[in-house]
Amino acid sequence: MTGARVDRLWHYPVKSMMGEEVPEVTMGLGGVVGDRAYGFLDVETGKVASAKRPKRYGALMQCRARYLSPPRPDAPAPPIEVAFPDGTVVRDDLPELARRVTALLGRDVSPLTSAPKGASAELAMPGIADADPGPLKALFREEGGEQVRDFNVGMAAPGTMFDIAALHVIAGSTLHGLAGRYPAGDWDPRRLRPNILIDDGGELREEDDWLGCHLHIGTEVVVHVFMPVPRCVMTTLPQPGLPKDLGVLKTIARFGRKQIGPLGQVACAGSYANVIRPGVVRAGDPVVLERVEPREDALATVIEKISANSGDQP
Repeated sequence: MTGARVDRLWHYPVKSMMGEEVPEVTMGLGGVVGDRAYGFLDVETGKVASAKRPKRYGALMQCRARYLSPPRPDAPAPPIEVAFPDGTVVRDDLPELARRVTALLGRDVSPLTSAPKGASAELAMPGIADADPGPLKALFREEGGEQVRDFNVGMAAPGTMFDIAALHVIAGSTLHGLAGRYPAGDWDPRRLRPNILIDDGGELREEDDWLGCHLHIGTEVVVHVFMPVPRCVMTTLPQPGLPKDLGVLKTIARFGRKQIGPLGQVACAGSYANVIRPGVVRAGDPVVLERVEPREDALATVIEKISANSGDQP
């Protein structure tokens, strides 16, 4: 097959757990149907558990989650199965799942199927040269041996558990370029947690050129790429089949810095997108780039929310 195409697809049934590679996804206006449909609330802090604070919640990345049936539009998320690092498997039992996650994290959690109004989570500063968050550094606080700050959950849409955007795409050429800078690293796309890996085949130019453009995917779906993906410490965390590797984020910070408005230079890899026209996306589908008039509203809104001092600000 020639030209740009969809190489691989993932959805992530549980926030901060390993995702599930699938042959096709249904794309709604809110992103991949079934993506981040489940999560956990830290009972003590009232915050959504996120591996972006790895000392507290990083063990979630050691768990594999999958759906027991395909998620469908306009229907509740189907039951899930979660495999834990010790080999334990919990199948279609949310109370038992919460008990197992509580034991794994050493913190009392309750299951979520939507983000509470005003929900926030915590982000730890990477502590890696060139990867610290520029002007936002002053918003972090010392807590539990980490520099952390709150951030809004559901920036993409109220009630969801997406942090910034509902859809994350990345080009194979982006990963190949980073691998050339750091060949000792394992640049498995699972480290960066995309929904869609695009084999651009030299047809779409560099991923930076996608910004402000539509991507036509298959025969139905159109998405609008509106910003690069800022990278955090999650890219370095161990997960089944992938070891801890600080070099991954160091390399992105050194060679993938992008200017994101007043946020300054940020370590980035991949692209965030909004869905313009929903439908089904399948592995192997063609991808075509369309130049369109700029749509700055989504980026401006995200910058405003990222810049907010605490998770309960708008």
